[in-house]
Amino acid sequence: MKQYQEAIEKFKEVIKQQPENIEIWCSWGVALVELQQYQEAVEKFEKALEVKPDFVPALYGCGLALVALGRKEEASEKFKKAKEIDPDNAGDST
Repeated sequence: MKQYQEAIEKFKEVIKQQPENIEIWCSWGVALVELQQYQEAVEKFEKALEVKPDFVPALYGCGLALVALGRKEEASEKFKKAKEIDPDNAGDST
């Protein structure tokens, strides 16, 4: 758990300099999922999707966090969009 918290601190610093870095937003979301902070994770994945709406890792990660929050319809929409964009690499969550 400590490694994810340390990573989040680094993400906060990097994002100040690179607010449109979708990989950092997405990685931050992943770390939050690992810490079971699902609502915050959704927010970070959504930040990545604001910059690049077709970023499959953020769509998939957001879907996983939404499932954990019990928001299955919203999650299904994210998974469906990810699969439409990249059918071979979006996972089988639909």
